[in-house]
Amino acid sequence: MAETIYDIAVIGGGPAGLSAALTGRIRNKSIALFEHMDFSLKLQKAHLVDNYLGLPQITGKGLMQQMSAHCLAHSPDLIKEKVVNIFPGDDSFTIATPKNIYNAKTVIIATGVVATALFKGEKEMLGRGVSYCATCDGMFYKDKDVAVISYSTEGEHEANYLDEICRNVYYLPQYKSELSGMRSGIEIINTKPRSIEGDSQVEKLVTEHSDIKVHGVFIIRQSDPVENVLPGLELDGEVIKVNRDMSTSIPGVFAAGDCIGKPWQIAKATGEGLVAVLSAISYLEKKANK
Repeated sequence: MAETIYDIAVIGGGPAGLSAALTGRIRNKSIALFEHMDFSLKLQKAHLVDNYLGLPQITGKGLMQQMSAHCLAHSPDLIKEKVVNIFPGDDSFTIATPKNIYNAKTVIIATGVVATALFKGEKEMLGRGVSYCATCDGMFYKDKDVAVISYSTEGEHEANYLDEICRNVYYLPQYKSELSGMRSGIEIINTKPRSIEGDSQVEKLVTEHSDIKVHGVFIIRQSDPVENVLPGLELDGEVIKVNRDMSTSIPGVFAAGDCIGKPWQIAKATGEGLVAVLSAISYLEKKANK
């Protein structure tokens, strides 16, 4: 996959990401659209949307289906994989998922907001026992004890993989769906995590009921804190800081939608996605003319 260098990588398939990908394809740019879930589950849960101009009284699911169908009809490369890291290079960005490595000349972040607050100790222990990708980091914990905190059924696959290589795996589901296909060696613990503790490395996961001694904690969310995916990205509080052209503190990286702040509205997100992709195209043109 590393041989193809896309013009633009769009991270996220909500209204902002789809808007960016659609206009990018209309402008004849090669687009990698990363969407590992099912196109903005947040919007799809809306019973009725009545403030999106031109489409009155539409369900959230119906609106999302129209948006995704319109965008995909213009054939961006849809990549159903979760982006876990973005690494800036001299002329392009390396984008890592649990399965592959991709390259793009520019990046548009449209990941929405992390629906859950970070755990106490999570940020401090990142890379020292805290991970967001079992496939990426699992081998570091071979024959050791780990916990998996998951907000979606995706975590079940991660836990099954870890159970093949780790000594003990503790699974803490934070969702209501019934578990299916879990390996028998995995211990299911239905409790809420509180904090991750340790000195130089993770030593235990503190929950509302007990302390679990582990060497590693894997946290599986629909989207990860963006500052952990792309270190060095400047924030404004808890959201990405952008200029009027949606550019961020990192040249070649743009952002749009809920991840850059309120109001969390569909019309705002689609407009920002449009601005972000036009700015990315302008950035590409300027680089090509140097």
